[in-house]
Amino acid sequence: MMRFIAPILAAALALGGTAMPLAAQDDAPPRGTRAERNEARLAQRLEGRTAGEMVSCVYAPNSNRLETIEGVGFVYDGGNTLYVARPRDPSVLGPNDIVLVRRYGGGQLCRQDLMQTVDRLSGMLSGIVAIDGFVPYTKPGDS
Repeated sequence: MMRFIAPILAAALALGGTAMPLAAQDDAPPRGTRAERNEARLAQRLEGRTAGEMVSCVYAPNSNRLETIEGVGFVYDGGNTLYVARPRDPSVLGPNDIVLVRRYGGGQLCRQDLMQTVDRLSGMLSGIVAIDGFVPYTKPGDS
């Protein structure tokens, strides 16, 4: 059996490949930390959009449009505009966290609102989040 495998390995190495099967190379997990992978996913989501000036509050009547991205921040989908808020300490955003917001601005999400993270599995408070504001990302031509 070994005499059949050795020529195949030698040929693969001679062609500049590796001895790892192609399927295993394609299925390799992405490299980097989970936060780095989540940053990359956020960058893909924001692709083609332009960042605007940070704002203190966003009109957000639908709090179910607030998505927590582990180790990165929050994204509020305002329709044509995506608003990204990054916590001062992104490590407080864990893989099972959801965000509860105690609003002080009525139908708005504001930087001074009390944002608490709650573990969705246990229901326990897992942290308090402080943000500096929301950065709007729009596509060219959208207002």
